[in-house]
Amino acid sequence: MEDFALLRTLSPEQRLKAFNAMVRQDLVRGEMLVAQGGPSNALFMVLHGALAVRRSGDVEPLAELRAGELVGEIGFFANIPRTADVIAIRDTSVMVLTRAAYQKLAEEAPAVVEALLAALARRFARETARLTPVRALPKARTVALIEGGFEPLPAAFDSRMREGLAAVGAEIVDSARLRAMFPRRELDAPEVTEWLNKLEHVAPLVVYLAGREASVWARKAVRQADMVVLACRGEAPAGALTELEAFACEVHPAAARRLVRVHDQRRGEVSGTAAWLARLPVFMHHHVALEDQLDIDSLIRFLSGRAIGFVAAGGGSLGTAHVGIYKAFRERGAMFDIFVGTSVGSAMAAGFAKNLEAEHLEQGTHEIFVRSRSLRRPTWPRYSLLDHKAFDRALAEQYGRDCRIEDCWRPFAAVATNLSTHNLELIRTGLLWQAVRASSAIPGLLPPFYTSEGAMLVDGCLIDNVPLAPMHQLKSGPNLVVHFGEPAAEMFDVDYDALPGRLELIAAMLTPFRKKLLPAAPSAVNVLWRSLVAHQRYDTLPAGPSDAVMRPPVPDGIDVTDFDLHTEIFDASYLWARQAITALEAAGHPAIAAILATGNSAPGRTHRVAETPHHALSG
Repeated sequence: MEDFALLRTLSPEQRLKAFNAMVRQDLVRGEMLVAQGGPSNALFMVLHGALAVRRSGDVEPLAELRAGELVGEIGFFANIPRTADVIAIRDTSVMVLTRAAYQKLAEEAPAVVEALLAALARRFARETARLTPVRALPKARTVALIEGGFEPLPAAFDSRMREGLAAVGAEIVDSARLRAMFPRRELDAPEVTEWLNKLEHVAPLVVYLAGREASVWARKAVRQADMVVLACRGEAPAGALTELEAFACEVHPAAARRLVRVHDQRRGEVSGTAAWLARLPVFMHHHVALEDQLDIDSLIRFLSGRAIGFVAAGGGSLGTAHVGIYKAFRERGAMFDIFVGTSVGSAMAAGFAKNLEAEHLEQGTHEIFVRSRSLRRPTWPRYSLLDHKAFDRALAEQYGRDCRIEDCWRPFAAVATNLSTHNLELIRTGLLWQAVRASSAIPGLLPPFYTSEGAMLVDGCLIDNVPLAPMHQLKSGPNLVVHFGEPAAEMFDVDYDALPGRLELIAAMLTPFRKKLLPAAPSAVNVLWRSLVAHQRYDTLPAGPSDAVMRPPVPDGIDVTDFDLHTEIFDASYLWARQAITALEAAGHPAIAAILATGNSAPGRTHRVAETPHHALSG
């Protein structure tokens, strides 16, 4: 118990007195420790395992408590009924201090009680200081890796996973290791559970390789883990789940499950992922190719809370700046693991998720916005000012009419505004081009995108033009955030009386020399875009030390509607990003260092692994 921070300030004698006043209680996964509304007649400290705090009726837990943390202290010290249910989400052991034992301890060793209360106060102060308005995705400490479906995984997957996990200092536990350590012992024996929990306490990540069969070890691994990863091969099988799949889905909610599809070669897109997700609903899925170590390393970054994100803001024609910056990072070897974008940012991020290179996306921008003139086709203003059909055709052609988000090689999400619910809509499934279309539906200019469920979706910039908060909710780890927000107030030298009326404007637009004499006021689309994002303050982004925020300068005279100048924007942002990366790297920016480190694989880690007799994940 001296390893627990809460008791670290106590002397050895005080710790012994506190320990002797408590009794141990063991819980299996799913067992309730305290019930909301029940009497607060005891205080608990987590010895091993994990507990979820959940109010009755809530789906998501309020908190998760792990080794060394107190449970029930509010009700205990305030002498009020329990404020929430506390349930074991792993096989767990707690130390119980009853009210009678506490009172006796207070009489016999008041210094111990004072030290405990002081430590508790310090813990509350730390927790309060860490409060943030956005709830980030909790980091898993233990992961059970099992095989899904019926097609065996190549042995290369097992070899590469072991190699990648070892490189980040993760502990790998399989049945062979446990048999060697605990011969002739039952896997559910207390000493086995205690050893696994202690391993979690000291290791940054513990991965249990559970295999395919629903063995005693596989069930133990699934129960012991914070997250279960189902690795599968080939097409999704029809029919019932395997015994182990069903057990994993029974123990873990979809929010604590991931799917990994294993492929031989890396591609921009695959097929059939939706069928796997219908079979095994999960929080996130990943595609892994065995041709090298890149995708395995990406998966391990997700599992260890270090995944690299690219956040792409909206900005009209400025969108190709994302591509220029992406190219500069790729030239440095950087790998991004997940992409989230709003409006034109979603269009660029969608291409990144398909492994498209910068030049391909730059040319695609020309095809969508210049050659097809998709945003320069006025229509009768019944549903919108512009005819959306050309835009839809151009998007479908560039991204593939049948390409689904689930089949893109990297995880991707598009941000839209749901006018049916007045909430942010994070689009992570469905046709890719439709997700980009919904995220880019500027109100008034384009008609909303209507889903099959009846939701009305428009441009995501209304709610979140720089979707860093959604990225935080999808994963932990460093992020590159690219946006075009104004750093300060912008003034306009425009004579209001000089703005022409309808007939004057028509005459000027038809006469080249008179067109040049028009006031240099922003266009209608520019004003609309500024109005849509005016409520957003870019100086209050929820950015932390692991987020690198980059705002590329906009070349003089370029408007958010100047899509024909996309090449100039692309080239300028690329050259600027090369210098900015060097400067941030020299300054020791932690996010930039982490992003660039993804291109620094250890020697020999990209070699092909020869096939050997199958034993993947079974140990």
